[in-house]
Amino acid sequence: MNVDAGIAAWPRWRDELRQYWSDDYPRFRHVAKVAIAATLAMGLCMRLELRGPGTAMVSCIVVLMFQQSGMVIARGFYRGLGMVCGSLAGLVLVSLFSQASWLFLLMLAAWIGLCVFGSSYFRNFQSYGFLLTGYATAITSLPTLSNPYGVFDNIVYTISEVVIGVACASLVSALILPRRVAPDLYAASTNNLGHLFAASHTLLGAALPKDGFGTMLDLLRERANVQSLRAGAVFEDPSIRLQHHAFIKLDASFVDTLASAHALHQVIAQASVEASARAMRAANQLIGSLLAIVPNGIAPGASPERQVDALSDPLAGFERSLKGRIDAALKELEGEPACQRVFIEMTGAALHGFVGNLRELCRSFVEARRADQRPWQQSVLRLITHIDSTRATSNRAAAILNGMRAAAAVLSVGAMWLASGWVGGSSALVSVAIVSALFTLAPDPVVASWQMFCGCVAGAITGFFIAFFVFPLFDSFPLLAACMAFPIVVSSYLNTFPKTATLGLGFGVFFCYTVNIANPVTYHPAGFLDTAFGLSLGIAAAAVAFSTIVPLAGDWISRQYLKQIRSLVTKSARDDDLEDLSHRFESGMRGFIMRIASAPAGERVDSTRLVASAFAALEVGRAMIAIRRDTARVAARLPDDWRALQREWLDAMAEVFSAATAEARDHAMSATQQVKRALSHVDLDDTTADALIARRMRRLMHFTELMLKDDTLPLWQTSAASNGVSA
Repeated sequence: MNVDAGIAAWPRWRDELRQYWSDDYPRFRHVAKVAIAATLAMGLCMRLELRGPGTAMVSCIVVLMFQQSGMVIARGFYRGLGMVCGSLAGLVLVSLFSQASWLFLLMLAAWIGLCVFGSSYFRNFQSYGFLLTGYATAITSLPTLSNPYGVFDNIVYTISEVVIGVACASLVSALILPRRVAPDLYAASTNNLGHLFAASHTLLGAALPKDGFGTMLDLLRERANVQSLRAGAVFEDPSIRLQHHAFIKLDASFVDTLASAHALHQVIAQASVEASARAMRAANQLIGSLLAIVPNGIAPGASPERQVDALSDPLAGFERSLKGRIDAALKELEGEPACQRVFIEMTGAALHGFVGNLRELCRSFVEARRADQRPWQQSVLRLITHIDSTRATSNRAAAILNGMRAAAAVLSVGAMWLASGWVGGSSALVSVAIVSALFTLAPDPVVASWQMFCGCVAGAITGFFIAFFVFPLFDSFPLLAACMAFPIVVSSYLNTFPKTATLGLGFGVFFCYTVNIANPVTYHPAGFLDTAFGLSLGIAAAAVAFSTIVPLAGDWISRQYLKQIRSLVTKSARDDDLEDLSHRFESGMRGFIMRIASAPAGERVDSTRLVASAFAALEVGRAMIAIRRDTARVAARLPDDWRALQREWLDAMAEVFSAATAEARDHAMSATQQVKRALSHVDLDDTTADALIARRMRRLMHFTELMLKDDTLPLWQTSAASNGVSA
């Protein structure tokens, strides 16, 4: 019986081993590639007799944090670009302030703070370029502060070592068992669209979800990940560059579809509270007829492109039949009062917007999958320097905070160094400059800072053991490479897990810095301990700065986000240039929504409520722009005093967004209702284009009133609080 049990257990063990290998094989492959690249970079630097092979190894470890070859090449490009710019800045600082140490420290802290601001202000790889520019200045200038004439040689050596490290990492990643970005990009985009289809059934079903905005936030974060993958795929696959316009259009369509789903969700939520049973049943029937067409996801195995393309015709047919469905529903409710029938009109209008955006999303998805034969109309350099730039919609307040933290950390460590006369204190200043910049890219800078500190201490202890107990035992490069590869393998393996990525990065980077492989390798325990202490002190100072300088700024940062939302809507009401206003407003709000969705945890903002406010602001801003445009088209069908009413309404809406007081909100509500009453007297019986436009204007006013009534939005939090007190 024991033999039979053993025979039965073997297939189970085999299945478990196969499952483990399938899960961890990509990690082991990546770890091996990091070790090969770092060893190759170290060997080349030693062969060329460069000063610091460890710098090249650090470049390999940092660049190879991603497993996809395109992401590695993109990160390497911006690392090299940032290193060159930072080295030039270091040359300028040493040339001007080498004889005035305190002035040099002030300028260095200001420069690093400015670069950290830029790193927080931009996204994707532009952010990494700013990060490198900041701490490259410290790396190239501080070691030569006592010998300014050696700064040029130090820059040449440092840039050479970084270039070797980046080149080795890129070549190994692209040539040895490469993992392409494009398949991951297409898979992530397909999953994102499938999740949107499934979320449509959840958000718009008969049973409204309690956490609808949380679902939308998850979808936006998935889309942000798709954008990040696309930024790396540009470096790897020329077809991605040719289809860049299609991917941009796809991103815009995705946000628009979510915004229209939010508007429809809000209509249903209001109807569930205020509508009669008959009106609610009719509205649910309209929505159910659409959900019967939309699938619950994208089926695996079959071509996603064909599945989405096949959905276009049913959606187009539903859109054509929607007016008839709405008229039929209104006819069934002839006995109901007008306040009940308006829910059907609002549901139909929201459905029309949702279906139109969903059709555009499907069309953009298919277009992005198909080969584009257009000629290259812009250079690679221009494209890669304009990937997902979101200057106008980034949060300056959060970026300024990060810059202040970095500058404060650099100043505190630098002041201690200069005041104490510590000979090896420059290592602490280099360390605090490096990690202050790195922390701005971390999802949670406070947690990342202490993980980095623990990784540095572990790397220093490991480096001490290897440098003074293992290195003296051999004198050949193969043994040296094998000895260095083991800690790098450990750090790279930790890097493959999100929860320990920062710990692994700190271990690998500071292991290489403390061991400090050189030509020739020297035996200097006192210097090692001094460097290790300086590096650990710098990281600890940065960790304290990010933990104590405005650590709980979530409410303040949220208010800054809301100010920017209000500013965008206010401009849409008062900007006289209507030609490009819609495009500028919508693109700004889309970028802002994506920025909120991908905000790091360290900002401690309520992303769910902010995204809800941004969606509401997007709908209200669109309504304001559409009303202004439609007024110019159907002026003859509108009341004589319409211009004055519209001006008063626009001023009231601009005021409620700029002031956000209870009085401004009440005034905006009153102006909206007054405009609605004026539009109700317009003859809408015929089906001419003018009548359809006037009918749309009335629906837009209904939507505006719906958003103004929503007390849950932070946009109206001042008003809501005032109302609560008065009650």
